[in-house]
Amino acid sequence: MIVRDVYRREFGPQGGWPLVITVPARNEEERLPGCLDAAARSLRGRGAIVVAVNGSQDATRAVAEDWFRRSGLSGAVLDEPNPPEAGGVGRARRVAIASCAARLAPDAVIMTTDADTCVAGDWVDANLAELERADLVCGTVLPDPEEAARLPSVIGRNGAPEGEYMALTLAVRHLLDPVPHDPAPTHISPAGASLAFRMALYDALGGFEERTVGEDRAFAALAEARDWRVRHSSRAQVTTSCRLSGRTEGGMAGALRARILEADPLVDEVLEPAATTILRARMRGTLRRRWIGPGFGAAWAVLEAGTAELRRERMRLSRLRLELPLLQRELARLAPTRSQVPA
Repeated sequence: MIVRDVYRREFGPQGGWPLVITVPARNEEERLPGCLDAAARSLRGRGAIVVAVNGSQDATRAVAEDWFRRSGLSGAVLDEPNPPEAGGVGRARRVAIASCAARLAPDAVIMTTDADTCVAGDWVDANLAELERADLVCGTVLPDPEEAARLPSVIGRNGAPEGEYMALTLAVRHLLDPVPHDPAPTHISPAGASLAFRMALYDALGGFEERTVGEDRAFAALAEARDWRVRHSSRAQVTTSCRLSGRTEGGMAGALRARILEADPLVDEVLEPAATTILRARMRGTLRRRWIGPGFGAAWAVLEAGTAELRRERMRLSRLRLELPLLQRELARLAPTRSQVPA
């Protein structure tokens, strides 16, 4: 990607970065300093931070530049004031990575987070440790506890069955389709708020898609389809805002709004009816055990596309509530004792 018409302000040494944290930011003048403070604490001077401002109408760029002047860290502030409307956060991530690619040391690591997110103090170390056995690390995104406590109680009521269904889905996958490089405890929700990888993977995948939402899941899905080792880490953790008005349509803010305002909201797209959950895990696990050598992802894609019963079907909360006892019974049949179910 050739970056044109993008403002750039550099800070500190501009070369040989062994690690860079990229942060897209749109109208984030209030939350950005906290995000950068947390990133700096975790980074501990071992690399650089790149902030990619996109389509902001507030003082996000000035706030970012002031933070770099005060912190003394290496990095850059980019600003694309009029990005293509459809580019969204995916474009901001692409711009950030394209701008620093030539400045990276050999085998450098790129990590991504969001401007309304604070990474844990050991986030960088956890990602580096996970990259010893994986090519893409998808960290765990937790809600900001103070903001979560202020959300309407309906969020908890609607979220509880969805959370239980997610845990059961994970248990089914670990029983029927265990992945050596992605053992329990794990999750199934890749998010741009916490990703880590090297440029070899990024270049092979063609980078993030320019889209307003879902660029993170599409990136992780493509990596898995091409047989890169994807790790859904419980060690690399971040906390993110629970605001109801996001910077793009959809995303976490949109999901929270739907769960408050809609009588029967859609649940997470990774969740499927009980029968499909079991069948997908069983078929994928069987193929994985029998497959030798490269090409598993492509073979699975052919098998999946040719199996009508695996057609993706997004559920609403009412359907999930009906499917929940079915999935519970199926899992109990697969793992009759609790000790057999991964944590």
